[in-house]
Amino acid sequence: MSTTSADSLPTPADAGKSFLPLLLANFAMVAGTYVFVTIAGPMARRMHLEPLHVGAIIGIVGLVWMIAAPRWGRVADTRGRLPAMRAAIGGFVASSLLLTGYVGWALRDGGSAVPPVWAGFAALLVTRAAMGGCYAGLPVAAMAWIADRTPATGRAAVIARFGAAGAIGMVLAPPLAGWLAGFDMTLALAVFALLPLAGLAGLRRLRDDGAHAVRRPSPRLKPADPRVRLPWCSAFALYSAVMIANSVLGFYVIDRLHVRTGDASRVAGYVLGSAGIGLIAAQSVVGRLRAVAPLQWLRWGALAGGMGFVSTLAAPAGHPMLLCASYFVAACGMGAAFPAVAALASTRVEAHEQAACAGTMSMAQGLSMVVAPLAGTMLYELHPAAPFVSIGVVLAAVCVATCGVGARSPAA
Repeated sequence: MSTTSADSLPTPADAGKSFLPLLLANFAMVAGTYVFVTIAGPMARRMHLEPLHVGAIIGIVGLVWMIAAPRWGRVADTRGRLPAMRAAIGGFVASSLLLTGYVGWALRDGGSAVPPVWAGFAALLVTRAAMGGCYAGLPVAAMAWIADRTPATGRAAVIARFGAAGAIGMVLAPPLAGWLAGFDMTLALAVFALLPLAGLAGLRRLRDDGAHAVRRPSPRLKPADPRVRLPWCSAFALYSAVMIANSVLGFYVIDRLHVRTGDASRVAGYVLGSAGIGLIAAQSVVGRLRAVAPLQWLRWGALAGGMGFVSTLAAPAGHPMLLCASYFVAACGMGAAFPAVAALASTRVEAHEQAACAGTMSMAQGLSMVVAPLAGTMLYELHPAAPFVSIGVVLAAVCVATCGVGARSPAA
């Protein structure tokens, strides 16, 4: 239903160059987010933090994200897409540098003067919350900027490329951060804290003009709005599926595949690396096949993702490579569904509602980051197979829900 003028839209040949700064910014921000997750365990040991503290520090990002996303949507509408992205990147860099500075100070002199646990927990919680709140602004403003400049038929392809850039950051950041942390943990945090500045510089090449730049009261778009209800619920289901699968992976590798505890992290890394490759590959394919409707990508992506996750139950003990194959298939499906669900929501709202739509859709991801890990561990306590069976049921429901609605999808 978007009314973007076709005359102002870039051609496919021009799109790659015009969107490159956004891809670089997303790569850098995702990489910066995952660095902390990579070194959280060793850092917690040196700062005398408990696993519960680390879980709260990581989980706070999703809670703040959920709260901040709609507000970033209003900022993108009233102040402009590019100013919102610049503010998000600048805030993320500043928050990351504060976290880096505290960790470096806390671990000075070889960790002989570590502050009290409560001080370390509070400092990391606040800085991580700030990082999550700032990061939420980039995808919201970027999705609105993309929607302003792409036709409905090609929007899923561009969103897929944006997502693929983030997936590359997710795959490359952990090993690079681990290598740098081997020299100095603060160095790893500092390098990735400054990396988003490259994306900030690239935004100078972009323009924020045209009808979409006219300031107007920002509309409020709720998840219950009939136009975005299906995309929002689908996004929540997709992100929750990934969070549940990742939250129980380490336990599953030890309990069901009988991998030694000392080797479990390495095996889990192989599995997640396989998933990252599948995610990048699928989103690259979506980025090239512009003629396929978002609803089709969502339907078949959810089906493939559910089949991949359920197939993990067939991996016998002592065969972790089969688990890698299952996660690869699942990630291929999710890689097709993620950009599709964002594009589907975007094409169902008006041009002046794009930022509000992006903010509302981002709430689904933030909510999943809070709810899904808890649900996954509770299901795992019931039975190790329960999380993967539940994921299969939920993604099958998404696939079924998309059937028969193609005719009712508004065209942009």
